[in-house]
Amino acid sequence: MPLSEDDNELGGAELPHEYSYNLRARAILLISGAGLLWIGVQRLSFGRMPTGFRLWFGLVPILLALLLGIRRVSFHCRLLLDKDEMILPTGFFQRDSTRVAYASIERVWRHYLPITVVLRIATAARTFQIASVLLPDDESYRALEAFINQKVQENTAKKGVGNS
Repeated sequence: MPLSEDDNELGGAELPHEYSYNLRARAILLISGAGLLWIGVQRLSFGRMPTGFRLWFGLVPILLALLLGIRRVSFHCRLLLDKDEMILPTGFFQRDSTRVAYASIERVWRHYLPITVVLRIATAARTFQIASVLLPDDESYRALEAFINQKVQENTAKKGVGNS
């Protein structure tokens, strides 16, 4: 969803625009599958059910996937882009939300992690993070990043005109 020429649009969708902000179901299945695969391989390799560390090494991803699945179903997290501000899920399990005015954004950059890209948004008060795996798809992440970068460039231009 590329940005349109109109400042109030994001990929053809008018603002306010809302994105689901939950871990993708495929990622949850991959995490639980890794744990099940580990336990299955241990069972086949040793001819009996794993115990101790080998068992826990397989159970931890399964329990993590269960917890993430419950979070996905129970808490409907949303990232909202409005005309003057965005509302970001923050806190433990992203259950809280914070309003970030576009005018307060000072810097935006990417932070690469092994499985995801995290968009970091710095204001004078604090730094916020948007993980690409929590958005519906990669195209949503790219559109969101382009939109926020556009807002930061507008802020920079306004500050440059105001300081002259």
